[in-house]
Amino acid sequence: MIEKGERTMPRVTRVALGLAAGLCLAACQDPGPVFNVGDDGSENGGSSGTGLGGEENNGGGNAGPQTDPALEARVVDYNEALRKASIKLVRRLPTLDQIRRVERAEDRAAAYEAELDLMLASPEFTSRSFKFWRDTMRIGGEGRDTAPAFAAKLMAEGRDFTELFTAATGNCPGFDAATGTFTEGDCQSGAPVQSGILTNPEVMKQFYGNMAFRRARWVQETFYCTKFPAEIATETTQIDGKDYVSPWAFESIASSPINFLDTQSVLCANCHGTLNHIAPLFAHFDQEGMWTDGFGVNTPIAPEPIPSELAHWLQPGETLHWREGSQELTSMADLGVVLAEDPLVSECLVARAWNFALSKEDIVTDLATVPYKVAAPHIEKFDQSRDLKATLRDIFLSEDFVSF
Repeated sequence: MIEKGERTMPRVTRVALGLAAGLCLAACQDPGPVFNVGDDGSENGGSSGTGLGGEENNGGGNAGPQTDPALEARVVDYNEALRKASIKLVRRLPTLDQIRRVERAEDRAAAYEAELDLMLASPEFTSRSFKFWRDTMRIGGEGRDTAPAFAAKLMAEGRDFTELFTAATGNCPGFDAATGTFTEGDCQSGAPVQSGILTNPEVMKQFYGNMAFRRARWVQETFYCTKFPAEIATETTQIDGKDYVSPWAFESIASSPINFLDTQSVLCANCHGTLNHIAPLFAHFDQEGMWTDGFGVNTPIAPEPIPSELAHWLQPGETLHWREGSQELTSMADLGVVLAEDPLVSECLVARAWNFALSKEDIVTDLATVPYKVAAPHIEKFDQSRDLKATLRDIFLSEDFVSF
């Protein structure tokens, strides 16, 4: 289990990925320069691999980081903060009455905070939150809204947000965007135990694919904020003259009928060392997103795909894990608990909330990473409360948001 505060994943090696049948290309994408790297090639502050970058390199040798003069020149403006917050949270400009209440208040900070709380309690914010989770999860539309609706419901009610991965009931609510209200609903995937959105049949159907790699990749990118490879060993080893960076034993994954140990062009095992130890959990769901006691996905071999078997992912005796060295996973409920307790998932959620507030692009697709020092106070509060709405509130009250 990863300990809180532990900074994992040194600089990600840029890997051009390929594999027979296109499996590596489907599962792994070039992660790009996720980390801030100094001129000497060293990492400055490192990164957790959750969309949180390291400290900026000031080019000053051994001198400490310097404050940007532009940051020193900022002044607090609660009326401008009100305008920005209103556009972000309820998708409209503040009313004249709102502007005057803040502008004429003896304590403008308190007046701004009061207006912020009214917006966060409004049905307009709930609808905005629902749209945010639709975009973030890359899922939505007629009959496919229960996963983003559940995330929006947890935020609206100020509940422990890690229920997103663990809730055994109420995990497939409906949502009325016109009124900003929810209807209760349980996911009916047929899984032995429901586990938040991890057993949501709409999600499983949306991200159906060979050997369930798309589903595992969706969890990795959405809630861990990085692409595969997900893990980097402390020491690189050489396999046929190429860098093997995964902490998993190279021969722990299958070589037949898909040769994940292929070394002709790149080392597919750099991604699949981790991926193959996760994907079988998601493979129990069929093309319609419904649970099967066996595997509901196929292994793509010529001339026709064949039903997947555990031996297609892993060598005999290997077990399932979220990360190398973490507890064995025997059910989706196990995975839900692991995700709920993983500090890097918390960091990812806070980083996404920060980028929403500050109008930044996506962490994964656009590499809009957040400096860890900036996010750290909000991560600490989220770890204490698990309330993502309260964390978002803190971000909208932060110096970075109210200063211009």
